[in-house]
Amino acid sequence: MSSKSKRILIKTLKILGKILGVILLLLLLIVLFVRSPWGQGIIVDKVVNYVEDKTQTEVAIEKLFITFDGNVSLDGLYLEDKQGDTLVYSKHLEAEIPLWSIINGGAIGIDDVSWQGLRANIIRKDSVNGFNYQFLIDAFATADTTSVSQTPQDTTGIQLNLGDFEFSDFEIKYEDAVSGMIADLDLGNLSLRMQETDLERMIFDV
Repeated sequence: MSSKSKRILIKTLKILGKILGVILLLLLLIVLFVRSPWGQGIIVDKVVNYVEDKTQTEVAIEKLFITFDGNVSLDGLYLEDKQGDTLVYSKHLEAEIPLWSIINGGAIGIDDVSWQGLRANIIRKDSVNGFNYQFLIDAFATADTTSVSQTPQDTTGIQLNLGDFEFSDFEIKYEDAVSGMIADLDLGNLSLRMQETDLERMIFDV
């Protein structure tokens, strides 16, 4: 190899090295941004503003923390209905949800769930307006509902891996004036361990 070819090779390697270094630096900055309280705060603000714009209702999140390996921690979630009443309030929710598997089309895993202080009010006063959560469905529904209804989604092929669940301090109210059904759930503590979940064979081993 001539000296000129060596210089070209060295120059090319230096350029590639600089490009690789910049890419690694950007990835590191993204990781630090997502993991930092400042970055998480920006993400929360973006999520809250997006949902508020879509639903035209008040939404609040006290704290949200998500890691790349799938650990999710959510504190102080508040969502009101169109009448300004509480639709959902959650004091603390923590779960392990491997995001990379879901992104790659693998199994949906949910494990080590700890959910505390849930308040939910599900109400339907008439058949015209529907349930008080209908605005959420309308806000995030796809524009082409015809094609969706013609090709229903098959959920039997979904692989779902469920693990341990700990629920505490739940108060859920259900009032349906159309069907005449009224139910109130006041839950102190509930522990679940899912041994097997198979949607295709309808196996739920709890």
